[in-house]
Amino acid sequence: QGRAPASLQFPYYLGPRLSKDSLRKGDVSDDAFNKNIHNDAPTGGAGTLIGNWAEERVLKEASGHGRTIPQRHVPRSGLLEDFTKVPFETRKGDDTFNRVYGPKSDHIAQPASRTIGQPDRHEGKIMGKGPKETMMHAGRYEVAEAEVLAEEEEIAKQAHVRRWETTTGLVHSKPSELEAEKAIHGRKSYRDEILHGPAPERTRNIDNQGLEFPTHAHYTCVEPVTHARVALDDPRLRSDVRASAASGVNTFGKNSEFTKPLLEFNRGLAKDEELETMYNGLQSSQPLRHIGGHQPRGPFEVPSLAMLKTQIHSKIAEVWGAYGYVMLRQRLFDVGNTEGFVHKDDIVTILRDELGLDNQEVTDTALQVYLGQLATMKKTDVRIGAFVASLRPVITQKQKRRVMEAFKGLNPTNGEIRLGDWLAHLQDEDLRATVVTAFGAQDESQVAGTAVTEPVFTELLADLAPFLDVEALLAVEVPPPALPPPPLQQQQQQQQ
Repeated sequence: QGRAPASLQFPYYLGPRLSKDSLRKGDVSDDAFNKNIHNDAPTGGAGTLIGNWAEERVLKEASGHGRTIPQRHVPRSGLLEDFTKVPFETRKGDDTFNRVYGPKSDHIAQPASRTIGQPDRHEGKIMGKGPKETMMHAGRYEVAEAEVLAEEEEIAKQAHVRRWETTTGLVHSKPSELEAEKAIHGRKSYRDEILHGPAPERTRNIDNQGLEFPTHAHYTCVEPVTHARVALDDPRLRSDVRASAASGVNTFGKNSEFTKPLLEFNRGLAKDEELETMYNGLQSSQPLRHIGGHQPRGPFEVPSLAMLKTQIHSKIAEVWGAYGYVMLRQRLFDVGNTEGFVHKDDIVTILRDELGLDNQEVTDTALQVYLGQLATMKKTDVRIGAFVASLRPVITQKQKRRVMEAFKGLNPTNGEIRLGDWLAHLQDEDLRATVVTAFGAQDESQVAGTAVTEPVFTELLADLAPFLDVEALLAVEVPPPALPPPPLQQQQQQQQ
């Protein structure tokens, strides 16, 4: 019982006995010694080991328990009465194989002839390079990755660049437009006349308000040109258009006053009389009108092209006055080339320096986007005529008809008139001097014989129309329109 007294020299004493608590835990086991485990304690002896217990001692230190796991009685808890019950805890048994050889692995032994060339499963377990080389390798990788990303970014940027060069443009040089000449032996094709009859008069439908489209107004305040709008203003096509009374904001807005029941009609007590009053009031209205304005329709403000044009238009009127667009065209031709192109930076310089257009009024981004859309022939150059035509307000259809009639009243020869013939009808000396300067001369006599075609004459009047009255500029007697020949005479002309 317990530890023997030290005075007893019993040769076969087995050492201290384990308590029940230690045995119940199951983490230790008895040591098989034939001598006292504490024999020769002062010298640290361990007694005499039997057989292979030296190896067992090492295994115990490695695994945590001896050769056998101590067992204890597991209460059956009524298992004899009910054999379906199971113990509350499972008894641990001896596992000599795992204790000696370690846990099993899923390694499949293969001959060396099959493993040659396969990746090493133990790669990376043994360090092949030190921390300095690892750090240098990571640094080189970061530098290489940054260079590759910069190269890919440059390639993507170049892919989105708009290329203006063509094979023909690189091989052949484009001749100057001023050297272009009309074909001497030109041929006139009568294909359209054969298929569709003789060409109609150009001024036949020019008074139609359905063709009006003010480009200087916001698109939400302008109705597009459609066949229905054109037919609504034409007496010959108006009866084919299905539309209700134009009493709203839009031309083809729905008007349900005629079809509304009497109980829902709120204009008055007598529906017939109120409708008659409404229709009589619409006779003096303008159903094909445009709301106009550079502000979008609605309670909000957004940047738009119409707002940009309005800002530049107001600056031109403030700085250069009534002849602003003529002077703007002259400034652009002074810095442009002989073919009528001007660089975008030169346009920005004129708008910023000479007109005093502030960056707060029109930002550089909006101005560059606007000029970039006009650069259709060259990458950085804009055609002067296209820029001025896009910036200024367009003339109305009635004004265009008046210009065409005035040009015809100046008796053109081969589609050309003399500039001096029109200048003789102008009473404003400043306007005459401005027109002479625009044609690159100092005296009126130098440009009196200059030939002016109808497109050039129309462009000149369109530059003056935004700030001046067109009727005052066209004080020219218009010849009466020629009467059509009798049917018999017309048949004889066609036969000839």
